[in-house]
Amino acid sequence: MAEFTAAIVMLVLVILLPFLDFAILPVRWLLAQEIVNGYVRKLALCETYSQAHEILEADPSLATRLERLGGVKCTKLKLKMRASRVFLNAHPIEVLVVEKPGQIPTAWLPDGEKSPCIYNLDLEVQALISPAILSPASGGLTIPGITSPVPFLLSASRNWENLGRNPTTKRYFINE
Repeated sequence: MAEFTAAIVMLVLVILLPFLDFAILPVRWLLAQEIVNGYVRKLALCETYSQAHEILEADPSLATRLERLGGVKCTKLKLKMRASRVFLNAHPIEVLVVEKPGQIPTAWLPDGEKSPCIYNLDLEVQALISPAILSPASGGLTIPGITSPVPFLLSASRNWENLGRNPTTKRYFINE
């Protein structure tokens, strides 16, 4: 009977707890990825690209929602606009990536010489996802997933829908 108790304790400590530790990481990653997908959809529905940047900077709801999952900490956010050229013939793929509003060259705008283009809003979130149980580190040794959170890059992309022009400035909303 004494050996059975020791065997059960070893089973729990050596097999079940580490399995639980590693099994929670994909679940937290999947939930965090779904939150990022929903948030980039919200940003892609903004009127202007600068408004999407303002919402991302001023609204802490993305980081808050990720932290409420438990074990997910947002470390860095990056929003980019990607314009991909649509081809009728077999030409090399052309892609333009801008990080700030107003940087899209006129050739890449909807009436430019490189049009038609597909415009996507890309959101990259660098996050730290913790396992269920963090083991204490001995000797300053850190092992991601065992003694420290695992760094992940969560990214999502959504088509930019508003290709119209501002009636007062005559500039495209995508470039404002």
